[in-house]
Amino acid sequence: MNETLELEDQEDLEALECELEARETLAERTARRRAVIQEVEPGADWNDVEHAILTRRSIRKFKGRQPPAHMIRRILEMGRFAPSQGNCQPWSFVVVRDKAMIAEMEQHCVAVCKGMTAGVDYTNYPPGSEQRAAIQANTEQMARAAPNSFHPVPMTAIKSIANGRFAVFHKAPTVILILMDKRGVGVPEIDIGVVGTNIVLGAQSIGLGTCWIGFSRLLSSNAELMEKLGVAPPFELAEAICVGYPIGNPTQQTVSRQTHQIVWWEGGERQDLY
Repeated sequence: MNETLELEDQEDLEALECELEARETLAERTARRRAVIQEVEPGADWNDVEHAILTRRSIRKFKGRQPPAHMIRRILEMGRFAPSQGNCQPWSFVVVRDKAMIAEMEQHCVAVCKGMTAGVDYTNYPPGSEQRAAIQANTEQMARAAPNSFHPVPMTAIKSIANGRFAVFHKAPTVILILMDKRGVGVPEIDIGVVGTNIVLGAQSIGLGTCWIGFSRLLSSNAELMEKLGVAPPFELAEAICVGYPIGNPTQQTVSRQTHQIVWWEGGERQDLY
């Protein structure tokens, strides 16, 4: 009996919807369809999202004040809603706000950088020495095999970290570790980049500064530390993001950006735009 009544109610509802649609004029239907299209005039002011993107800076100097936990959870929620291939969401987060734990993480990364510097920086040895020649040849061979890893930028940073001139986690009060599920659909590394971008833009929008920390992957060589942080298969440490209140007003600093060629196809023609 109840099922019959529910079916009749559904039929009545569908009939009412059809009646309302029939009453709707052409102008009303056109207006309703156009309502979902947001027109942006050429030269219009940047909206809030665009402004957050354009004013974001990588922060390496943080105030000592710890951001409230609810603000960190808020930006993690922005990450949780990031798009991913096949909606597989191949990520997990570890939030570190304990000073002793961050110090332990820093110490391990410094120790690894010292070992790497000793093994690849041939300038530590006298010119003409056999040791210098051997290490230089080995370093050049590794650079040819992995040019991205042995790029001058990370190699200079490794030496600075080893010498105590550069802090890995920039003395930030909060560090978010982004873990990647290796079983992710397609290329999960791309999804990690997207989720991290959501986090840094979410932080920017509420007055927090962030910095990506690629050197955080050095922590993976410390099994005891990984266990403390709860990193276990199928997850692995992919990236880290430092979070805190920036010192000064970094948005006033101009950051250079290259203008790349854009191949633009439209109307059967190709244009090269810049």
